[in-house]
Amino acid sequence: MEQIWWEKVPNAVAFISDIVENLLNEKSIILSYSGELPWYSCMVRTIKESVKQKNSSKRFENVSDIQNPGDHLLKEFCKPEKRAEYRPSKSYAKFFAGSDDIVLHGRYLWIKVSTKEQLDSWTNFVSEYIKERGKNKETAVFILEWMGSGNLQAKKGIKICSFDEYVSEYDRIVFCTLASSSVGERSFIKNYMTELAANVIGNDIELCAACLGNYCEFLKDPYAAISIVVHEQVRSDGADYSFDKSADDVNHLIWLAQIKTVYPVLEEYREDFVQRHSSAIARHLPITSSYGETYDDPNDVELGTLKYMADNGMLYLSAKEYESLKTNKDARNKLSHLTPLSLEEVKELDV
Repeated sequence: MEQIWWEKVPNAVAFISDIVENLLNEKSIILSYSGELPWYSCMVRTIKESVKQKNSSKRFENVSDIQNPGDHLLKEFCKPEKRAEYRPSKSYAKFFAGSDDIVLHGRYLWIKVSTKEQLDSWTNFVSEYIKERGKNKETAVFILEWMGSGNLQAKKGIKICSFDEYVSEYDRIVFCTLASSSVGERSFIKNYMTELAANVIGNDIELCAACLGNYCEFLKDPYAAISIVVHEQVRSDGADYSFDKSADDVNHLIWLAQIKTVYPVLEEYREDFVQRHSSAIARHLPITSSYGETYDDPNDVELGTLKYMADNGMLYLSAKEYESLKTNKDARNKLSHLTPLSLEEVKELDV
């Protein structure tokens, strides 16, 4: 599933491609996101391998939870004799930028920051280092990874690559479509399952994947299937899944998914039915529905009125046609009254 997301979903691919391009152009970035990244390890591995394939001269180093960037880098990337040259009268960034004999310049530093204060410390340091280092010199490249909400202020020399700005509902739909492509169901059910997963689960792509992996149970009872995943499985990074929607919330989202996928099918059935029986319908018009609406045109007659006409001898249908009309009429009535259909009712539709 991770290959589908990071290698086939257009904006997820673009997110990684743009990061790689920036790194190869020796541009430091803030890699930001507001929630859990899907298949985080796969993303990191893909970025590093893509960069190494085109530039093997720089090495990746990982750094995390450091409050004072300059002090840490001085200890980690400078030999004792070089550290002895440092004087507090000069900023760390200026000291590093003015020194050509340190290994720092030959590194991609992947830095995880856990607080806004750490992020500010690192962005100030990196921006000053880039400015002081100047052009046409080997320069360290920084990836500042930040999980948090809200707008970030760009610092000179640092580009913001925000996962949230790349990925949208469209990408969730694409992922669910691709993940459902090999499922042994009719196209109609696959389309419904795609919309159901994207609507009910939302932004958690890994949870979508876990539920689609058990699609039979998910289609039958989405809330129960999600609850099982949340209580029995963990994410690829070892973290617990979380899902804060209630059973009522999920019920409403199931209805929305059916409005998007099932309702158009019901309307298509009605239009096809009217076309096949247009002459017989027209002979009994105008006719008034149980809701008081009068129909003068066969194309406007709704399923409930069509069934009424069949029940009262105005339309002569085969047993199969009548059952199909009744099934579609009952399904439409349920959806019109904000009640989702069961999986069995969805599968009964003649699609």
